[in-house]
Amino acid sequence: MIRAVTILLAGLVTSFFLFPFNLPVTGITVNTKMILAVIGAALLVYDKIRSGEGLTLSRDFFVLSVLCAGISIWSFCVTVFNHTADYVFAKYVVSVWVWLAAAYAVVWLIRAVHGKVSVEIVGGYLIAVCTFQCVLAYSMTVWPALCSFVDSLMGEGEMFMSAAENRMHGLGAALDPAGLRFSATLVLITYLTARNDFDLKPFRGFAYIISFLVIAIIGNMIARTTTVGILASVPLYIVLKWPVDGILRPGKSWWIIGGSLLAVVLVSVWFYGRSEQFRDNLRFGFEGFFSLVEKGRWEVRSNETLKGMIVWPETLKTWVIGDGFFDNPQDMPDRFGQVAEGYYKKTDIGYLRFLFYFGGIGLLGMIAAFSLMTFTCIRRLDGHALLFLTLLLVNFVGWLKVSSDIIMVFAPFLILAYQSVSKCTYSTT
Repeated sequence: MIRAVTILLAGLVTSFFLFPFNLPVTGITVNTKMILAVIGAALLVYDKIRSGEGLTLSRDFFVLSVLCAGISIWSFCVTVFNHTADYVFAKYVVSVWVWLAAAYAVVWLIRAVHGKVSVEIVGGYLIAVCTFQCVLAYSMTVWPALCSFVDSLMGEGEMFMSAAENRMHGLGAALDPAGLRFSATLVLITYLTARNDFDLKPFRGFAYIISFLVIAIIGNMIARTTTVGILASVPLYIVLKWPVDGILRPGKSWWIIGGSLLAVVLVSVWFYGRSEQFRDNLRFGFEGFFSLVEKGRWEVRSNETLKGMIVWPETLKTWVIGDGFFDNPQDMPDRFGQVAEGYYKKTDIGYLRFLFYFGGIGLLGMIAAFSLMTFTCIRRLDGHALLFLTLLLVNFVGWLKVSSDIIMVFAPFLILAYQSVSKCTYSTT
């Protein structure tokens, strides 16, 4: 009983980390991620003192910090040169440190509960949290009282985007940021499912598959960016399983996946014909598939909107160092004389927003930072290269649509990597 409670507690803390939200505290902004970061920093100092290591830092962490500090300094210089006040990336290195400190608290708690920590255990918690968020989000559409209660836990303004668009949301999980995290989690599920021995651990394999289907379906109802994870998962599973099972002799996992998929399709068809709410959400989440069947062409409204957001820099200066704007300045009218709102140049495409903000140099810095995170995990966590390369791909594909990233997915694994046995340390003493 006590173990079950501690596991649930660790899961709740992981949710507060993966999907942080402002608490309803008046006068100040208190974010769950920030609280965990403070706790994580304190635990790090405590662990260092208790172990007698002194304040030593992983060399990989030091290199990542230098790179992110470079991005921050470059962002500050760009805003100064362009005479703007948009310093959103001038504190990027601090943002990375906060995510890593919060991840340290999560990993520390998971280790305390299980006595050990690994890629599989951390991945299991991320999967459980995303599955919970999807179930919660759909339950909130069925029970308005539950929706009111969950929304009351979050600070003012936290749900403005999903509320304005009448979109499904969970506890801090909404729109494309949630979609990218769901995509990364689908890749995790696929990877762990392919490595799972269904003969020895059939229940775990079945749980992975059910979680995948729940996130793939309901996650798309929350944010269609979840499709990125589905598309990345199919070739990943084939690459991992084909050398083992072959295509002509499918293993037990293929039959379980096929049976589970058939069951979910039948249940979805049943609900589609009996629940208008389910039908509307399903049509929204899989709009492209319905358009293909009904109109003979793939058509998604958000993709059509995205096409209108393709706006390229017009000067060499913008290509190189950007214009220093991430969001539209409130005093900059558009060509019709109206005050612009939202994103600079009215584009939400991640790569273009980076280009317009701090140019190609800043964009290359961001690409280098996430590449460094990936190869740190590959080098220090042996045997998981394909997982982290696929996660990097999800992040880069996500930037084709939004500027959000999945650093919160990389962060717990980076903590594992930094704590792995290595002689590569940088001492601050």
